[in-house]
Parts: sequence; structure tokens; C-alpha cells
Amino acid sequence: MGRLTDAHMEALDHEGFFIVPDFISGDQLTTLQAAQRRALPTYEQVKEDPPQDQSGHSLLKCFPYEEIELYRATMDEESIAFARKWLKTDDIHMRVGCLIARYPGHSDGGTGFDDSSLHIDNGNNSLLPVSEDLREFGQIGFWIHLEDVEEEQAPLRLIPKQYGRDMTKCVPLVCKSGTLCVFNNYSWHSATAYTSKDGQRFTWGYGFGRADHYWEGFRHYTHLGNGKGSTIFQEFIGGLTAAQRQLWRFPPAGHPYYTEQTLVLLEKQYPGWDSDEYRQMFT
Repeated sequence: MGRLTDAHMEALDHEGFFIVPDFISGDQLTTLQAAQRRALPTYEQVKEDPPQDQSGHSLLKCFPYEEIELYRATMDEESIAFARKWLKTDDIHMRVGCLIARYPGHSDGGTGFDDSSLHIDNGNNSLLPVSEDLREFGQIGFWIHLEDVEEEQAPLRLIPKQYGRDMTKCVPLVCKSGTLCVFNNYSWHSATAYTSKDGQRFTWGYGFGRADHYWEGFRHYTHLGNGKGSTIFQEFIGGLTAAQRQLWRFPPAGHPYYTEQTLVLLEKQYPGWDSDEYRQMFT
């Protein structure tokens, strides 16, 4: 049995989220932990001048980040298959991935049942308000804690769908390293304060939406095509198959854009790009 099952699909429909311990483990977890710590500073590194994103003593870092292992891990086959089923189409696109750090002093959300930062992510992810009946109009997010999260480390709080906005029913995401939480942009959730005096809480995430939903998107990554400051992104794209690149907004093989002239340029722009898959469609 895979890590993501039909039972998880039912939980996402009924509860609005689900949590999977040990989604990432072993050597992969060790590799991604190291990549995350290269991408995000620890509290010891920033405690004299903490970053002030997201209400202070916090850091939000979206694509690009120069860690190819984090890009590669977004191509998890189970996540992609699950997202396709949830979104009711095989034609999906990757939404912008993010790294988040919370540090001592972060106070957004308070503690206990404080609802001061209770929200859904639809407002800054879509031009359209919530659809009550059609789940495919919501995007699906995969948020992974690569390191342990304790009660004092600003855990995310999620409210099961049947309880509306009742914070007394919230579920704090206190968890062990490698834990996955899947929710969509209609799921009510809240930040909490970081009450410990040391350490940090790191989160790494990625998401998917339907390719035909042009009204959606938190941020985009089409500006990375020129490679300025993001040679790792170019290397990552160059190493994908034609089908995998479609997840990253590239036209499918057989699209009229692909000619000998453009394929030569693509091979130059994205090191490792194999044009044979594309040439087979017009030879």
C-alpha cells in the first residue's frame, strides 16, 4: 500500500486536511534536512537581527532556492498522482513552493484557541471566492516538516471542516520529522506564537492546481527562465522528461512551439535538456 490512499482522499474531503507521519524518512530525510538548513538560517545565525516576514521573527522564502534536492523532491510520484485525482484531471501545474522559518519572538496567532490569524489561503491564491461544492476549484498543498515540531515552536493549527471556524476544535501540528500535512486553500488554519526561547520551526512545502485554472496562483516562476540567479532551477528543468516539464508550465511534446530552432535554444538554456522526445513528435 502506498503512503497516500483513498482513505486520505476521504479525509481531505471530510476534514479538509490529513496528516501522515514518516512520509519522508531515512537517507532522503537526511538529505532534505541538510538542504533545508542551507536554504534557511537557524535561530543562532539570525538571533541578533531576526527576519521580519509574516508578522515578525519569521522568514518566507519561495522559488528560487538554490537547492536542487528540494526541487527534485517536489516531483514525488505519489503526491502528483494524489493531486491529479483530487483535482479531477491529469493536466496539473506546480504552484510555487515555499520554505518558512519561525523563530523565538514570533507572536502571530497567539496561543491556545486564539483566532487572530485564522484564515484560508484562497484570498491570496485565487481571483475567485470559495466553491462549496466543487473541490477542483481549490489548490492542494503538501506541507512537510523535515524537523520535529514541539508545542512551543509555533505549530500550525488546523480546524476540521465540520467545525467551521471553531478554534476550540483546532488540531495543532505537533509532529516528528518527516511528517506531511495535506490541505487545500479552502481549509481553515492559523499560525501560533513561538514561545520557546531557542530553536526554530522550519516548514517546506509545494502545491498543485489545475493547468486550466489561469485565475489561480500565489506567485509564479516564469521569471526564472533566464537563469539569472537561478542556475539550479535551469539544471533541474534540464533533467526532467517532457511529461514532467508539463507540470512546470512547459508546452507538451508535439506543441507547435517546438522546432529545430527552438530546441537548440532550449538545450542551451536548460543544461541536460534531451530534445529527442520532442523531435519524435515531428519527424
